[in-house]
Formats: sequence, C-alpha cells, structure tokens
Amino acid sequence: MKKVKIILIAMLAFGIGTVTAHDKESKEDKGTKWITAQIYDMLADEDIPVQIRGAKAEIKIAVAEDGMYRLLSIKSSNSHLKEFLKNGIDFKNLEPGNRDLVYVIPIEIVD
Repeated sequence: MKKVKIILIAMLAFGIGTVTAHDKESKEDKGTKWITAQIYDMLADEDIPVQIRGAKAEIKIAVAEDGMYRLLSIKSSNSHLKEFLKNGIDFKNLEPGNRDLVYVIPIEIVD
C-alpha cells in the first residue's frame, strides 16, 4: 500500500509539472498569434490584386524603443506582394508586443 501511495504522489507531481510547462509555452506563443491575427484582419479588408494571388511571403517585425512596430524584412519572390504588404499593414495600429522578440509571420494569398 505504501508503494501505491508513493507512485500516486509521483504521478500527481509529474502531471502538474507537465501542465505548468504547457501553460508557459502557450503564454509565450500568444503574442505571435495575436499579432498575426491583427495583421490578417488588416489585410482582409483590402482588395486583393490579381498579381499577388497564390503568392507567399514571410515578414519579420519587432518592437522598437518607442513601443511601435518596425518592419525588418519581407521575403517574397513577388514584388507586388512586397508592396502590398508594406502599404497594407498599419504598424501604428498594432497592439504592443514583447520588445525582446522578432516576430516572423508567414503570409499566403490564396486564389
């Protein structure tokens, strides 16, 4: 009976540790998901040009010292998509994120 109690206590401790580790990971990831959702909402209101349909891009943004987001880079083989993203994302309206991170956001314009 004593061994069963020890095993149950060990299982309980392991289970709590697993849940705590998952919560930390989810909290760190929330910022990127929140920023991505905001950018997608901004772009959803725009008229999508035919030249960028089916194109993909990856944007990198970070929070500057003044608390505003700054565009670091846009990787895409489609120059029209690069211009669309530069003009379509209003960085002043994005809610603040973590200053210690560079956010990488994949974007694909579906047909």
